[in-house]
Amino acid sequence: MDILIIGLSHKTAKISDREVVSKKLITSELRYSFSKELLDLKGENGRNLVNGIVVLTTCNRTEFIMDLPSWAAEGKTHFIRGFITEYFFGEGCRDSLLYVYLNNNAVRHLFMVASSLDSMVIGESQILGQIKEAYNEACDSKTMGQFLNKLFHKTFNCAKTVRTETKIASSPVSVSYAAVELSKKIFNSLSEKKVLLLGSGEMGKLTVKHFLKCGVQNIYIANRTKEKAHRFIEDAFGLNEKECLSVIDFSEYYKFLPQSDIVLCSTGAKDYVLKYNDIIPIIKIRKQRPLFLIDISVPRNIDPEINKISNVYLFDIDDIGKMIEDNIEIRKREADAARELIEINVKEFMDWKESLNAVPVIISLRNKVKNILETELSEYIGEKKEKDLIINSLTNKILHEPTMLIKKAYLNPGGLNLIEMIKSLFNLDLEDPKSTRGQDNGEYRNSEKQDSRSRIKIIK
Repeated sequence: MDILIIGLSHKTAKISDREVVSKKLITSELRYSFSKELLDLKGENGRNLVNGIVVLTTCNRTEFIMDLPSWAAEGKTHFIRGFITEYFFGEGCRDSLLYVYLNNNAVRHLFMVASSLDSMVIGESQILGQIKEAYNEACDSKTMGQFLNKLFHKTFNCAKTVRTETKIASSPVSVSYAAVELSKKIFNSLSEKKVLLLGSGEMGKLTVKHFLKCGVQNIYIANRTKEKAHRFIEDAFGLNEKECLSVIDFSEYYKFLPQSDIVLCSTGAKDYVLKYNDIIPIIKIRKQRPLFLIDISVPRNIDPEINKISNVYLFDIDDIGKMIEDNIEIRKREADAARELIEINVKEFMDWKESLNAVPVIISLRNKVKNILETELSEYIGEKKEKDLIINSLTNKILHEPTMLIKKAYLNPGGLNLIEMIKSLFNLDLEDPKSTRGQDNGEYRNSEKQDSRSRIKIIK
């Protein structure tokens, strides 16, 4: 069993090329149809080239994570990449559009993607949810087996470790998110705070979305064109969100300033909408309760002199931009620590993968011992159920340490000599691994069962 990843992303392909692929995979039915095409690919010997597949498709990347038999991975990756290229781009298109990762590099790449180290914004959380959705879809369509199942659970575990043991996602790196995080630092809890939005641009929409996620229940929206404000709410927000939003006349927004704790200004005005002398009486009415002003307009719409007023906190787009730059640097530094954690997880998974090579030897050795015990005990124990229990118990006790030794030997470059010695010593006649896969292999099989959950909860 080998791991192959073929795909393209924002780092390697133009958006026009990514669109070609995503349009042909836009529904679960299309993704399943393509998965079946790959699963039906056969080599010259008539055997399947691909044992299992998970299709990951997002706005920035499309990747095919595959489980290949070892004989196919050794010489058929170019053929598989050519098939995928032709499927999406037609005959004669260059293969270089798609990148290829195999085994160690494939595992490392998947762990990097899930931990958001390969994202446009390092530390973003959306990609992990998208990978879990792809995994669940593959579970439902039964296009992957235990091997990929183990890989994906290790992937989720690695991503969780990165997010909990580093600060890679702790610092906001978007203007809208940073504005809300600044609000939380000033007010602690936002659930009972009131927000006034002046203007209804894209940045304002994203910021309002973040405020709603933080529990804000009263947001007033004022736009010079009232119809545009209503359309802004209708087009951008769901039914539950709309209950927290109110459109007010732009000419009357001053009336709402005393009761507003946070004012977000995002208009296209050429001059200051809020001036120093406008805020002085407002802060008196508020009895010195803090007022947070966020000016994300260019040119600025809030007089910077307002920042001199006690208990008034004003941040403009440059202030927030500086904060974002600092946070990006923090994330880059944390990314180094994240890569170290990923390398540890890659080694753990690849060690486990290499240990699978020991399975045919372990199974053959177990069968040899069980056959001997069967012959020797048949004369003394007649009842089959009792005899089987004793044989299994004795086999486990006799072979526990040899089994551990065989597994370790496969992880040691010099251990193959020991394996050959064991084969010779016990005169083991190894069967095709496919024919032994369903036979008794207590320790190995039980460890597999622990990771064979069919679905995983998607964490939004």
